[in-house]
Amino acid sequence: MDGAVQTQYPRKNWSSLMLLNCGHPSTRQLTPDVVNTQTGAYLHRMQWADDAEIGALPADWNWLEGSMPKPASGYPAAVHFTRGGPWFDDWQTVDYADLWIDERNRLSAQET
Repeated sequence: MDGAVQTQYPRKNWSSLMLLNCGHPSTRQLTPDVVNTQTGAYLHRMQWADDAEIGALPADWNWLEGSMPKPASGYPAAVHFTRGGPWFDDWQTVDYADLWIDERNRLSAQET
């Protein structure tokens, strides 16, 4: 992101948006101790679950900016700024950055 070298690994971008079944036996392995001591790779690659236990979300709920075509109608439900987001100076004009900036400005105005 923002020009950083990216590493390819299994299940990349799957963890960018997840809906967890907290009652599933594999998910129940994610105790505070596991989450606080395991590596980021272990957690992001979901090495605690088998492939057959991982479902899919519709693409518009994990829309990858710069990697997927813009939806033909409307907007994606969730944008994952994979290359760099509008919080970086050089990424103010990526797809949907204007929406992110508008929301940031709206929230900042509420804080004052």
